[in-house]
Amino acid sequence: MNIHRRKFLKQSLGLGAGALTLPALFQVGCSTTGVNARRAQMGLQVYSVRNQLKADFAGTLKQVADIGYKNIEAYGLGKDGSYLRKIKASEYKKICNDLGMNLVATHCGYVEASDAQGYIDGALASGVEYLIVPYLGGEMRKSIDDYKRVAENFNAVGQQARAAGLKFGYHNHAFEFESMEGQTPMQVLIDETDPAYVRFELDLFWITKGGLDPVVFIDKNTGRFSCFHVKDATTDLKAATVGSGTIDFATIFARNRKYLSYYFVEDERTDTPLQNVRAAHDYLKAAKFV
Repeated sequence: MNIHRRKFLKQSLGLGAGALTLPALFQVGCSTTGVNARRAQMGLQVYSVRNQLKADFAGTLKQVADIGYKNIEAYGLGKDGSYLRKIKASEYKKICNDLGMNLVATHCGYVEASDAQGYIDGALASGVEYLIVPYLGGEMRKSIDDYKRVAENFNAVGQQARAAGLKFGYHNHAFEFESMEGQTPMQVLIDETDPAYVRFELDLFWITKGGLDPVVFIDKNTGRFSCFHVKDATTDLKAATVGSGTIDFATIFARNRKYLSYYFVEDERTDTPLQNVRAAHDYLKAAKFV
């Protein structure tokens, strides 16, 4: 950790130099979830059944509950605190709870710290633990300096989220692993953000698609990944049903078990989505590595 980072952490958390190692600092930030006292919990990112949700929101969530999922990661949280521009946060939470499920995380749009309160209020009304930005538009990532500015903003948003009792994070695609100016943008985001305020949701398919080994990347960035998106890949890096592809989930989970809160199944294919997420659920439920 360089001098600038140590100074930043000391000033922001009031810690004496050397008081905490980076992994220990991360554990302090996670203490309210009891991550180190329990196994990570499985959930579903319901973008997997997006077309079905649009046609029958409550009915689709019931089908998800019937499969056996207990935790939901939502998407489409707007600045007005509603989901998909029509579902109130409190209503979403109630539907899940009535079905025996918990709404534990949500994706939201990219937001500047000065305009983050609407998302934070919506997340609080939803009862989620995690508020996660899932994407950066092309205009925001044209240079390494752009990524550094994004990281600076993430620190500020994350500080607001933590003050409100939320955990804030970022979810990757493949482009963050494409070399830029001799650097890896995802590594820049990790290096330039404070682990007390910014966590990462590692999408296991997209990092593989981006050409990096998830195990190596996790080992290099110990303690930064609170959540996984569990998706599988064929040998030619096409989407595959979880458990039928080539991604080494057992080793990946073993490397990050201590820091993982949730792992969310996601299958972006639109053919037979409920069948796909059922197969993933059953595979992971039976897996000994989880």
